[in-house]
Amino acid sequence: MDKYDVVVIGAGPGGYVAAIRCAQLGLKTACVERGVHPQGKPTLGGTCLNVGCIPSKALLDSSHHFEHLQLHAKDHGIDAEGVSIDIARMQKRKNKIVKTLTTGIAGLFKKNGVTWLEGGGKLKPGLAIDICDRNDKITASVAAKNVIIATG
Repeated sequence: MDKYDVVVIGAGPGGYVAAIRCAQLGLKTACVERGVHPQGKPTLGGTCLNVGCIPSKALLDSSHHFEHLQLHAKDHGIDAEGVSIDIARMQKRKNKIVKTLTTGIAGLFKKNGVTWLEGGGKLKPGLAIDICDRNDKITASVAAKNVIIATG
């Protein structure tokens, strides 16, 4: 059984920041995350980064540009007749933003020595944590001196 100074359960905005900071302070750190991006790949960043706040804001930003061209560009002397919206390209831009940010978190984990334990975490007596796959099958068990629960 691997032993860590700190195990963080959850790699959303609070969890990944806590894990990175613990590692920067010299603590042997792991972060448990079971998130799967809509394309089916394991991912860090939690709901906010993958399907919540960040994707929504990316799409809203694109929508605001469209609205500005339609309703306000003429005020600036810009004639933008025939402006159309391409939802597929908006989605592609949004997906690129999400990929860039999730890849960045994985890079920060690697740079700072945080171990990513892919799966769900079940806290057991004595600060042991079972790591489970999507079918709730235990794939690993780890021990920790400290546990941070950052599940949103």
